[in-house]
Amino acid sequence: GHRIRLMPSPARPFSNAAAALLLAGAAAALSVAAFAWRDAASAPPAGASAGTVSEPPAAPEPDPRAADPLAGLAAVLAPPPVPAAGALARRYRLAGTIHGGFEGGVSEPMAVFDDRVEMRSFVLTRGEEAEPGVVLVAVGDGSATLAGPDGEETLVLEHRLVPPAAASAGAADAAAGPAETPAAPRTREEAAARFGGRETFPGRWTYDRAKVKDYYDELMSEPTLGRALGVFDSMEPVWVEDLDGERRIDGYRLRVQAEPELFLAAGLQEGDVVKSVNSMLMTNRRRAEDMIAAFATGAGTMFVLEIERDGKTFKQLYEFEDDPATEPATP
Repeated sequence: GHRIRLMPSPARPFSNAAAALLLAGAAAALSVAAFAWRDAASAPPAGASAGTVSEPPAAPEPDPRAADPLAGLAAVLAPPPVPAAGALARRYRLAGTIHGGFEGGVSEPMAVFDDRVEMRSFVLTRGEEAEPGVVLVAVGDGSATLAGPDGEETLVLEHRLVPPAAASAGAADAAAGPAETPAAPRTREEAAARFGGRETFPGRWTYDRAKVKDYYDELMSEPTLGRALGVFDSMEPVWVEDLDGERRIDGYRLRVQAEPELFLAAGLQEGDVVKSVNSMLMTNRRRAEDMIAAFATGAGTMFVLEIERDGKTFKQLYEFEDDPATEPATP
């Protein structure tokens, strides 16, 4: 049994041939990588045919805001575009809002609308329908929101200016000097003219607040106040008896005692019964007097009277406006 012992061979020096071969392989790899990078950089964009020479990218358009910094600020501060009116705003116009009675009275907020299709004015309280499927859902300060099949739309109260024809006519009258005492008016139009009244929509009349206030001051400045008392006494209570025998007031009937022009200008006739004002029932004399005073002074912007005439009940709408020429300028 001979044992054979394996001994490691002595290290051999790295031959020149092997080093040359290794350097040649590295150079070849670098050459392949360089050619691949060059081909990728010069390759046409996706979708271009082979052989097409690509143009260098165009220089970006100069931004005008860079030369004028205020242009960018103006673009940021510019108001957003006004959205087009929806179907409800095209049909209905908000004529006024009523948030309660007069002299501390409280009632459900109401809105007055003009129907451009049916050419009528009407009053709604919250929850009532303008037409099937269109409901008044909110009443704000000079705005009202209707909900319809396509969603909600908020209508904003418009301020109508005095028609130019009416303004020029008033200026001509003032230039002509004091006129002779006119004859007693025979129609509502003639009576309303004294108070700057005009029919602005079927069933709704608008009056000049300043002229109405001047008329009321004239009544109250009389030493005996006979004219003013005659106006208040023209409304007499209508008594009814309930089933339990209790008597109560169910409105006030017009029996003209004085100032017939005032009632004619308001479109009231002898025998009319005023049932409510701005949804407040006329159940006592204080309310009736407050109604007359508020109407005669133009204290509110709009009044809605529910009137009974010849067994039928209807509403009359009254609006009071300031002449834009007399309003203070906005600072």
